Amino acid sequence: MSRPGLSGQQIAATNAQRFNDWIAERDAAADWPDYIRQGKLNRSEIASECSFALSVVRQNPAVKTVLEKLEARLLASGILQPAIAAPSPAIQAGSHATSQSIDKRIMAAKAKAEQRVKQLEEQNAALKAEVRDLRDQLKTYRHLDEHLCTTGRLLRA
Repeated sequence: MSRPGLSGQQIAATNAQRFNDWIAERDAAADWPDYIRQGKLNRSEIASECSFALSVVRQNPAVKTVLEKLEARLLASGILQPAIAAPSPAIQAGSHATSQSIDKRIMAAKAKAEQRVKQLEEQNAALKAEVRDLRDQLKTYRHLDEHLCTTGRLLRA
């Protein structure tokens, strides 16, 4: 994503700062398991949430270094499991927990979208009623105007 007026170094620094801010958010939310895929952090999801291209995670030296340190820290704290050939029951349980976390996030997003749709439908109904009311008033005023133009007299209300 190229931004006019910024050098490559400035963009790289901005992306590194976004990544550090994202890490701080994840630490505060303690939702690291949501971002673990096959024993390591999901790079594409990280890039998506940080609003930069996946290539930034692979090519930006600052982001790569911080990501390696982060994975080492998560491994040491037991959040990430060491890579092994066959998935252990712990990883399978973690995978199940991860899919449950994803399901929760999807359901929350769906509920939010449904709430927004309901709000817009209510607003639409209110506006339709107002339009109907205004059309009735316009019809009345057109009749009064037509009568006034033809007879020169105003109708009594």
